[in-house]
Amino acid sequence: MKSSTLLREVVREYVRSQRRTAECGDTASTVECHLLTELHRNDGITQQELANRLMLDKGWISRGIDRLVESGQVERTPDPGDRRRVQLRLLPAGQSRAAALEARLESHAASLLRQLSPEQDQQLAGILAQVLANLDPQRRPPSASCPPQLLEYRRAQPSDWPMIETLLQGASLPAADAADHLDRFTVGLGAAGLAAVGGFERHGADALLRSFVVSPQLQGRRHGSTLLQHVLREAAEDGVTNIYLLTDGAARFFERHGFRFMDRNLAPTTIRNTQEFKHLCPASARLMFRSLSNLDDAP
Repeated sequence: MKSSTLLREVVREYVRSQRRTAECGDTASTVECHLLTELHRNDGITQQELANRLMLDKGWISRGIDRLVESGQVERTPDPGDRRRVQLRLLPAGQSRAAALEARLESHAASLLRQLSPEQDQQLAGILAQVLANLDPQRRPPSASCPPQLLEYRRAQPSDWPMIETLLQGASLPAADAADHLDRFTVGLGAAGLAAVGGFERHGADALLRSFVVSPQLQGRRHGSTLLQHVLREAAEDGVTNIYLLTDGAARFFERHGFRFMDRNLAPTTIRNTQEFKHLCPASARLMFRSLSNLDDAP
């Protein structure tokens, strides 16, 4: 079968499977699911922009938005920069429903790729990134002069610390006590040397994910996802059942990998007593959490 024909078959079956996974029910509920997931990615767009993105009947979209507004999941607000422009924004109930829906869909997608090795996953990601760039020219394709690199992952060694510290500082991440937990760090090595790092600080069955960064030159090529797989599996094998993190700007990435927001005050005492929690991360950093009991659901 030609790759073009195979792509069409894969897309057709994938869309059907995702619809079943979303459990949205009838046509009206399916439209609501489309609206919620699109607003989850582009909160604050107008109804016309939403219609252009989804290419659905304007009547269905209008009725769907009305239902979401009436149920307290979406609100219409004037654009502060242009009072003639009305934005659609998710309310907490809508955010919660959209996040749960995204989690189901992401878990479903991950389950289809579960049998792939990290190397196969990276190769497929490169192919899909090129297809996506062909569909949407605004997407950044991998440069032809800089093909995707495969990284080799292993536990960090003391000799890795200078490069790890440089990566952390370059990403404005706390490095003050990271070396104290180096034995639970994973590094990714490429042709140019150490290019990714992530680790965890264990406290009994709980752990704090920390010092997670990919070299800027290699970002956008799923190295972060692959690194996270390695770190989470290392943590699970080390006896960790619940893992937490603090983030100021990477929440979307971690949401896609099964992490959910929680109140900082609800974190276990051992996590709240870590240096990163108490002193190193800003108060604006948000707490996220996931269980490692369902680790196979991670992309």
